[in-house]
Formats: sequence, structure tokens, C-alpha cells
Amino acid sequence: MSKNKKLKKSILTTSLIAALMSLSVEHTRLNLSKVNANDVIQSQDIASKEISQNHTWTVLPNKINKSPADNRDYQAIKLANGMTVLLVSDPKATRSLGVLALPIGSLDDPKDQQGLAHYLEHMVLMGSTKYPEPSGFSEFLNKHGGSHNASTASYRTNYYFEIDDSGLDEALDRLADAIASPLLDPSNADKERNAVNAELTLARSRDGMRMAQVSSETINPNHPASQFFGGNLETLRDKPGSQLQSTLVEFYQKFYSSNYMVGVIYSPRPVTELAKLANETFGRIQDKSATVPIIKEPIVRKEDKGVIINYVPVQPLKQLQIEFRLPDTHIDTKSLAFLEKNETYISYLIGNSSQGSLAQTLKSQGLIESIYAGASLEQNRNAGIFSINIDLTDKGLKSRDKIIAAVFNYLNLIKTQGIEQSYFDEVKRVLNIDYEFPTLTRDMDYVSGLAENMLIRPIEHVVDADNAISTFNKDAILSRLSDMTIDNARIWFISPEEPHTKTAYFMQAPYQVNAISDEQKAKWRTLEKEWHFSLPQLNPYLADDFSIHYDASQIIAKPARIENSELANLSQDTSLATAAIKVFSMPSKAFIEKPNADITLTLRSPLPKAQLSPEQKMNNQILFALSDYLAGLALDELSYQASVAGIDFSSYYNNGLVISANGYTQHLLELMMSLTKQYATFIPTEQQFNQAKVWYLDQLLTADKVKPFELALQPLQTVSRVPYFEREARRIALEKLSIKDLIDYRDSLFKEKQFELLSVGNLTKTQIANFIHQFNQSLPDGIAKQGESFEADFGRRIVFDKPRQIQLTREGTTTDSALAAVYLPIQTLTSNAQNRSDIESSNSHNEATTKLLNEIIQPWFYDKLRSQEQLGYALFTLPFSLGEQWGIGFLIQSNIKQPAQLLTYFNAFYDEASSKLEKLDDSTFKQYQSGLLAQLNEPSQTLNEEANQFKADFFRGRYDFNAKETLITSVENLTRNDVVAFFNQTVLGQNRFAILSELSGTEQDTPEFTQDSNWSKVENVSTLQSTLTIEQQ
Repeated sequence: MSKNKKLKKSILTTSLIAALMSLSVEHTRLNLSKVNANDVIQSQDIASKEISQNHTWTVLPNKINKSPADNRDYQAIKLANGMTVLLVSDPKATRSLGVLALPIGSLDDPKDQQGLAHYLEHMVLMGSTKYPEPSGFSEFLNKHGGSHNASTASYRTNYYFEIDDSGLDEALDRLADAIASPLLDPSNADKERNAVNAELTLARSRDGMRMAQVSSETINPNHPASQFFGGNLETLRDKPGSQLQSTLVEFYQKFYSSNYMVGVIYSPRPVTELAKLANETFGRIQDKSATVPIIKEPIVRKEDKGVIINYVPVQPLKQLQIEFRLPDTHIDTKSLAFLEKNETYISYLIGNSSQGSLAQTLKSQGLIESIYAGASLEQNRNAGIFSINIDLTDKGLKSRDKIIAAVFNYLNLIKTQGIEQSYFDEVKRVLNIDYEFPTLTRDMDYVSGLAENMLIRPIEHVVDADNAISTFNKDAILSRLSDMTIDNARIWFISPEEPHTKTAYFMQAPYQVNAISDEQKAKWRTLEKEWHFSLPQLNPYLADDFSIHYDASQIIAKPARIENSELANLSQDTSLATAAIKVFSMPSKAFIEKPNADITLTLRSPLPKAQLSPEQKMNNQILFALSDYLAGLALDELSYQASVAGIDFSSYYNNGLVISANGYTQHLLELMMSLTKQYATFIPTEQQFNQAKVWYLDQLLTADKVKPFELALQPLQTVSRVPYFEREARRIALEKLSIKDLIDYRDSLFKEKQFELLSVGNLTKTQIANFIHQFNQSLPDGIAKQGESFEADFGRRIVFDKPRQIQLTREGTTTDSALAAVYLPIQTLTSNAQNRSDIESSNSHNEATTKLLNEIIQPWFYDKLRSQEQLGYALFTLPFSLGEQWGIGFLIQSNIKQPAQLLTYFNAFYDEASSKLEKLDDSTFKQYQSGLLAQLNEPSQTLNEEANQFKADFFRGRYDFNAKETLITSVENLTRNDVVAFFNQTVLGQNRFAILSELSGTEQDTPEFTQDSNWSKVENVSTLQSTLTIEQQ
């Protein structure tokens, strides 16, 4: 079953192409109570009066629409320079955030310097008049536990950061100065041109970016969206009549103007204080009275519609996409047309999986894996896009004509019979429930989303734009559907075997485009008549009971066990008193007033009486993946209905079957019981079983087609999965498996298991007890009994207990090379309980050390290898765990150097970093330490996040649930000498376990791997595992 799609996102989804047409540069890191609405208005009025007393800015009269459950204060002001700034005061915020955005992007690139907007985004952050150091912003943020990012899309550019509130003033000052007075130093030009080039080279392994370029080459060539949007060394250079540096400065001077810029400042401080801060920082950006260029050219001409685009993906995708360009959607911050949600309505019906629908019928016939639709209305400034995206099975790949006919048949059914008030009311209800009980996030995604909405929506709707919905407009929906014809469609055929006659510029993406012939259209119209669909049924699981079962007096710090005797008493099921059950629950600490819960159920396997053979272990791994996939097919309709109703399910294996659910509690346990029962009883057909096998092979192939740096990381991520089997071995084993094997294995998941459950949120002990009673009754043999015979299996773990230096190499198939290196302190193996406790304490200390070390050296690594040496775009340091041991990792993807050369740069950096660490003063060290502690102490932003902090302990059988507090204590106790000693001993010393994972790219003729006798070359991960110590957890 894996994980069902969350429908509230699904019905609001943007198309694959639209979602991936922005470029971002990651600079730092990989990685509620109801209030009375009248009280909110009154508090906003008071705040408005207070801040309007200062005449250097104007308080906008627009009231920001927000959920009654959102107790944050929002106030929009306009500075004297014309910039609109949204101030958000959140007393619960532990960190502050800032955003600046402008409505200029790649659509505005000059033809002779394509990618200039993206290049300028890079250059702006490379030092300013007041803060000239190129890496000064990122280093300042890191010291205060922060990070930042920037991105360039077709129609806008965004800059944003997060930081501990104590650093907010200077962070805003730094960002404002970068925008108001960037150095745009020519000495940084080649560095950033190379960075942009490396970023776009990296994008060659992302199908969304590749398809975006193909799209650019198949639309109206006179529309600015047809240009190369990202930039590279060829497009960004001096040319006759166009000097890059002078054009860059001209572009900045023309477009970086405060009058149409927007900003967001998010902080626990009151809006009165934030207004002054906005004026002191953003207020000094110059107003140049700039205007957004008007695009008059249509995005597509007649000859650009009614076409088939054959595209060869880098991933083993099998997809069909039907897109319609929407010429009547323009960016207009005064328009309220978005409130009608017409595209959302159509998307909702297309993706609906109820009996007889398009989605359910195509899935039941084994033609598709999934179907969803969505719109992006603003991406091209004067036109939007509506896209229907279909993941095909092998059978469906051979039946694309039938599927296309089915889609147009269904669109016609919606047009003639499906534009109904009842469906609109259901969509409205889903959106309203989400509005009444929002997930209140406090991160960079949230504030950058606010800024984005400020550029395209009326200011009063920047918070509720996704959920606000007006009245049913049948004529508008009909008009949109009437435009969804074959003649207006651009149909993408996506698979590895597509015919192609062209290669997309720089992305190296094979494709071709041809007009849909009259014969093809006639064939589809004939095939349309063979399909008969039903419109969706209304969803019976939408919540209408939002009762809260706890109050603040019942909050506890961590999950507490519900004893078997209490479960038996509450459920009136005496058998539970002696059952192998471990149940833990707690009301939410952070979301006590939300009618939601997060529940995790695991059927823990006992320790095996006899070890399985390697072949049996491998078969079981494959069979679980197959059974989980097939359960997803069997449970599709119910899972979809749950998703619409705000309930998400996922299933996976962790020393036993794990089923998790989160959402509104009214129907949560009822749906979880239904899904679990069906999981335990589904019987696949031979066709479905073969479909599952093809799916599994596709997953194996997909794992080989990821980005180069992800390929380099794979051995490090999989070495601690015990046992690990190579992909080729699993391919061979897959062929021998039968339906009987699968059913026998699936049945074994529910036999003789220990039942363990963790509940966080709005579920009472009685509700949990009754659920367990029903679950016990549903199993043929019931839950296993307690006793000496049952000892739960918590898996086996790798122990890195001897100093070694391991090298794994692989030749890649794309231009870029990659190198990943991880260094671990060794650990002594012991089974003694006291020593085991000492080991856990040591592991926590090492986790704390590596996380703090990473905060310190990450910007150094980025500045040295990316900014100075220009080795690549994707490069990171990261705290890394192998098994339960923590070390430090270094990672880079490069389009100019081979792995052996990259290791030379790594080693040089290690020496330099050691020297800088030795010179680090205690005051600076304390800043980094405080920043990390601020991150660790940050309250959970969602109920799921709150529950997740306890799940690692839950799965390991550590029922004191103290991993987080132990880590925080370990960070508090760290000294500068601890961090310096760890780096010197683990990275530079000899008493360590080190792994190099090297991937050679094709840019150079000959692979160059590290040639050093100190490194022992190992063929693959399974071979490495066979040489390591393994112990039972």
C-alpha cells in the first residue's frame, strides 16, 4: 500500500512540468488554539492604529483572511518606497523568517543572455556594500541556527531565510543590503557562471527539468517562455553587442525595484516592532518605478496544439500526459477569479477513484497505476496550464489510444452530466474543513508561499488562497471543459522507447513532436464509444464530528503505556489481558485542540527459532514489496476516500508489518480497521501479480537512474540494511516467485505477532482498546499470547568495530561524477547490558557532535569547494548514521572533475577545516551550539512531526521515549575540544571506519578512481556486509 496521496494536495496539484520549472540554489543545508474571529479583527485594528502612527509607511486597510484556528497576527503595510510587506506576529514561533520576492523571472531574460535572471539571483548573494564577504550571509545564519535559499521561476524570483529570533535584525539587514546594494563583483562572475552551469547540468537527471526544456522548444518561439530558462556557460557570456557584466548591471538596475517587490517578516515579536524593522531594512531599497513587462504573444499557436510529443525520460517512466494551455489566465492581483476553483473541481472528478469512475475503471483493467490532474494558472504570466497526468502499466503503455479515448469520453461525461452543485459542495466542504483545522507551519516553505501569493493574489487572500472558494459557476466550468478538446491538446507520450528526432538543448533530452493526424483523431473518437463510465459517488467519510477528547490539564510529556489489564477492562475483552500487546498513547502537546490523531500499528515478528537461509530472506524482502503494492491496488477506492476525508495511510516493513494513519479521528479507526482487514485478505489475479512484478523491476531500474550524487550515496545508505541483496540478485529471484508464495507470505505477516501500537493525539484509551479488541477478533488465531516463548525481533545491526578504509566504485552513465565519503568512530562490540547502555550514551554523544560539527563546517565546505574551487553545484556535509553509529559525511557532484581528483580536494579541505576548528574561539562555538539547540528545541509544526519524534524509540523497543531529550542534553554538554577532537580523530586519524563511494561520469574519456593502497576496494555492498560484525538488537 505504501502511502496514499493526500487528496487535499491532489485536487490542488500543479502539473509535473509547472511544478518543476523553477530553479533554486540551496546555500546551507540538505535537509493551535481556536480564537474568536471578532477578537482577531479587534486585535488587528489595535495593531493597525499603533503602527500607522509612524508616517514612513502605510497600514493597508485590507483584513487578511485566516482560519479561526490561526492565532497569528497578520498585518500588511506599504513602505514609503512602495514595497508591500506582510508582518506576521506569532507568539509560538521559536524561529524567525524573512522573505523578499519580485515579479521578475526567466520570462524577462534578454534573448542574448538567456538565464540572466537566474544568474543575477546567484550574484546578488555574493556580497553587498555593507557586507562584502561572499559567504558572509550563510556563515552568519549558520551561527544562529539558520539557513537560506533562493529560487528563480518563470515569473518571479524569491530570496528567503530562517534564523533564531536574536539574529533577525541583522539577517534582514543583510538580505536588504544584498537587494539594495549588491556588489555584482565581476571577480565572482566566472564562479557563479560555473555554478549556474553546474546546476543546469545537475538538472539533466531530473525529468521535470528536461521536460520543461522540451516544452520550451515546442511552444510559440516568440513567447519568452520558449527561451532557455536556466542559463549556462554558453548563454551567459560576452557576445558581439552584449557584454554579460554590463547587461547584468542593466538588468538589475531596471528590474530590482521596490515598487513591485513584496516581503514577509515572521517573528514572535509584535507587528508594531516588525513594521519598524521592515522600514529600517526593506525600506532602503530604491524605488525605480519599474513595471512588469507585458507579454502579448500567445503561449501556443494553432500549430503548437493538437500535437503528440514523444519524450525519452532519464528515469524508466511510462506516462501519458494530456495538457491544455489556458490563454485566459493572467496574473492579476485584483482578480477574484481564483475563488471559483473551476480547475480544482475538474481535477477532483478526474482523480476520483470511486466505483465506475475513469480512475477506478482504468486501474481495474490493469492499464494505469494512477491518474491525477491539476492546474498552474500563472507560470507564463499571460497563460496557464491544465494537465492530466497518467502513470501507465506495461499493458497501458501498449494501449495508449484506448486510454486517451477514455479520458476524452470521461471529460465529455463531466461536461454533459457532471457539473453538479453536489460535487461542488463536496469540494467546498473538503477545502472548508482544511481551512477550519489547518496545519499551521512556521517554516521557509510557508513564508515563501505567502510571498508568492502576494505577487499573484489580492492581499486579503494571501493566507487562504488555496482554501477560499466562492459560489458554484456552472457556466465557467462548462467553458473550461469545452476547451479541453483533442484539437487543443498537447499530448505527451513518455517512455524509454519513444521515437525521437531531436535533442533538447543542453538537457540532452531526446524528443519529437508531430501533429495529431486526422486518422488518429478518428480512431480515438471510435474508441471513445467503447467506454462506459459512472460519475463519482459522494464521499461517506468526510468528517462532521470534531469533538476534542482532551484538555490542557491532561497533557503529558511522552507516550505512556496502557497496561493489558486496562485494555481488557475498557474493551470487555479478557483475552487482551494475556495477549502479546504493547500499547502507548498520549494526547498531543502542541495540538491539543485539533480533532486529529497519528497512530502507528506494528505486528512485531518473534525472534526466529532458526535462521532463514539468505535465499528465503531475499524472497521475503521481495514478497513484502509485492504484497504492499498489490494491497494498494485492492484498497485503492477506500484509500482514496480516506484521503479525501483528510486521513492518510502508509504501510511498510520494520521487523514486521507497520500500518500508520493520521487525520481526523471521527472515522480514523474505522477506516484503519477496514484497510487492515482487506490487506490481510486480498487475492490478486495473475494479471495483477505480473503487473506487480513489472512494477518491482521498474523500482530497481529507477534506483539506478537517480542523480549522480544520489547514486554515490546509495552504498552508504544501504550498508546498514541487514541483510542487503544486490539489485541483480533480486531481479533473478523475482522471476521464481508465485502467487502462492505471495499469499503465504502475506498471511504470515498476521500470524503469531506481537501487537504494538503508538497513538499521539485525539484518541481516548477506550477508543484504542475497542480498536484492539476488533483487531484481535479479526485475526484467525488472534494476537499472540504473552510468555517466555515470545521474544520480539528488533532486527540486526551492523557494528563498525575495527579501523578500516573501504572504497566502492561505479561507472556512471551521465556526464557528472560524484564522491561521497563517511567517517565513523569505531565501536566496541558487547552484549553486556551495562556496556550496552554505555554504547547508547556514546552514540548519543557522537550524534550531538556530528550535528554540531556539521553546522560549523558546512558553510566552509560550500565556500571552499563550490565558490572558490568551482567544483560543482550539489555539495554538502551531513551528519550520517550507519546502523546506530554516527559520523560525518562529505558529498559532491561535479561536472568537471573525476572522483580521484575530488578526493584530493576533500583531503585539502580536511586539513584546512582542522586548522579553522583549532582557531575557533569559544564565543563563536557557543553561537553555533545555541543555534543547534534552538533547532532541536523547536516545537513540532505538525501532529505527524510530533509523533515521529517518538517512533524511532518505538521501533527499537526503547519505551522510555527519551532519545530527543538525551540528544539535547548531549549537545548542551559538548565543548569546543570535543568537536575538534572528534574531527581530528575521526576524519584525519587512523582509528576510524571510513567509506568512499566513487561514481565516475562520462564527461571525461577515462574513469579516474582513487588509487591508494590504504583504501581496500570492495566489489559491492553485500560483499562489504559479509565482512562486517552484525549483532542482534
